[in-house]
Amino acid sequence: MLRLKKLRGILWFVLSLLICQICDVAMKYLSASIHPTQITFLRFAIATTWLIPAMIFSGKKTFSTAIPWVHCCRGGLLFLAMALWCVGLRKSTLPLASVLGFSIPLFLLILAKIFLHERISAGRWLATTIGFFGIIIAIEPRCGHFHSSAIPLIFSAILFASIDILNKKFARRESLLATLFYTALATAAFSAIPAFFHWHPMAMSDWLLAVALGVCANLLYFCIIRSLRLIDVSVTAPYRYVEFIFSNFTGYFIFKEIPSPLVFIGVAAIIPSTLYIAYRDAQR
Repeated sequence: MLRLKKLRGILWFVLSLLICQICDVAMKYLSASIHPTQITFLRFAIATTWLIPAMIFSGKKTFSTAIPWVHCCRGGLLFLAMALWCVGLRKSTLPLASVLGFSIPLFLLILAKIFLHERISAGRWLATTIGFFGIIIAIEPRCGHFHSSAIPLIFSAILFASIDILNKKFARRESLLATLFYTALATAAFSAIPAFFHWHPMAMSDWLLAVALGVCANLLYFCIIRSLRLIDVSVTAPYRYVEFIFSNFTGYFIFKEIPSPLVFIGVAAIIPSTLYIAYRDAQR
């Protein structure tokens, strides 16, 4: 039963990575002509709008919250993380963004140890560190783009890791629907004023992408919360590397971005470390 629970948690997390790639594709298209704060506002304002009917259908008690300050903190962090990620996506390729996003597990393990007091085995630390060195190898051929795009992406990764810690600590304090709604509402509220001052007229295709982005934002957060209710946040860290496969697939078939040979050398270090963690978890 415990093994099945862990497997379900991992599957929910991998599904969230796939949805995250869909969001990145939409954001990269939109960022070519629209300011990051406007994209962030539209993403979460639309996500909030989609959730209102479900909240009303579930009854008035769904709107009550015992931890409004947590939703505000989560919304502020998510606004900053998404805006920085959008800035980085505008200047970089999807594989590069995905590779830099892999720094999240390292920050995640450190924060989980400090704030959640999770017991993290030496093998998991070692496997995640090896995977991180694989990322360094993969990023080398893109050094020309590093200084212009890596900084916002790395700061964004730190913020996303902090959000994961908040999600895990308070995931069981409220219903999933209330968590989704108030997080989206808080993020939209934080981004509203900056978006107003940077607003740019949008074509119909841009609006369609924004709507899809809002729907995917809810699905993404739903999958993450479901995952963190089943497994420890440190368990998810190595599986984040699966996103590299998704990003190279979308980068090649949508944006015609061809990874260099060093990228695959980096992957040769990342994949075995992930498989090792999966094997050890199965043995336990």
